[in-house]
Amino acid sequence: MNVSSVLFDGRAAALLLALLMAPQAGPPAQAGPETFDVIAKASADGSGPGGAAGAITVPMTVQIDRYTPEHALTTMTDALKHGGYPGFLLALRDAPPAGSLTAGGQKFTIRWARQVTNEKGRRITLVTDTPVFFVGGARRGAKPTAGYEVSVTEFVFDRAGKGVGTMAAAARVKPGGETGVRIDSYAEKPLALTVTVRPAP
Repeated sequence: MNVSSVLFDGRAAALLLALLMAPQAGPPAQAGPETFDVIAKASADGSGPGGAAGAITVPMTVQIDRYTPEHALTTMTDALKHGGYPGFLLALRDAPPAGSLTAGGQKFTIRWARQVTNEKGRRITLVTDTPVFFVGGARRGAKPTAGYEVSVTEFVFDRAGKGVGTMAAAARVKPGGETGVRIDSYAEKPLALTVTVRPAP
């Protein structure tokens, strides 16, 4: 089974199966551990964390201790296929930790960490076993947060190591769509990310 990058379309984001678990091509992938310094930019229309208006930036740190083995990724995608979102959540939370994401003084466990390389660079996808925050959740009339129980993040690096990405800070995963997997993002728009690889000590 193949999985791919997060593409946002309004409140729904398609998780294309062609990339996350696509066969690796190009230069060898980096082995963990790795640390990434991340800046997330929320929209300025009041949909940022906490519902505040104005341009908002959120610093985050991602620590990858190890990338998730292929057999564990397959267990999770098979659980989604056969058990839907509840099955995926159980398999995700049963998977060993791959690292952590720290934002706003809180640490969140990453249980899906996948990287794919090609001739242009590499792509990393991460899933935490709880939501990081609900973008726009404090606005009057905001939709309920129940059911959005994970976060999905994607980094893309060029050959020079320059990184950008997107993040669904609160999301849910379900089968369906052309690819077999859909991500419903709580936020209307993804968080835009700039990513820097922290030099090894």
